Amino acid sequence: MKRLVIPICMLAATNAAAAINPNILAVQPDQLTHYWVMTNTSLNVDVPNSGVNLSKPTCSAVTYMIGSDGVPRDIVVRRTIPAGDLTTVAASAVKDMRYVAGAENAAHQPVFTSLVIPFNLPADPAERKAITDACVLKDFPQGYR
Repeated sequence: MKRLVIPICMLAATNAAAAINPNILAVQPDQLTHYWVMTNTSLNVDVPNSGVNLSKPTCSAVTYMIGSDGVPRDIVVRRTIPAGDLTTVAASAVKDMRYVAGAENAAHQPVFTSLVIPFNLPADPAERKAITDACVLKDFPQGYR
C-alpha cells in the first residue's frame, strides 16, 4: 500500500454499513458548508500498489457523519462505478478530511452527509458529468442510515 496526496481540487471507511442515529441531522452535500467547512488543502490517502480499475474513470459515493469535533466517522462507500479497488481510496480520502463549524453551526452539531469522489476523469466536461452523475445518491438520506 502506498500513500498518495490528493489535492482537494481533484475531489469536487469501509464497505460495512454504519448505523447512523436517526436524530442526527442529514445534510445534502450542496448545503454542507452551512454546517461544516473542510479545512484540508490536500488529502493523504492510502492507494493500493495494484488492483482492479485503478486507472479507469471512476466515481465513488460515500456517506459519513461529521462529529462535533469536525472529524468524519461512520464512513461507508455506498457505490463505486465501475466496481474496483478505488473504493478503499475513497474511504481513505474521507477519513483524512477535517472540518470546522460553518456559520450556521455555532453549536458544532454533528451531521450525516454524502459525497461523490471522482477519480481519473476525462477532460471533456460532459463525460466528467456523466461519470459523476452515476454516483449521486439521489435518494439520500432515505435508506442510508
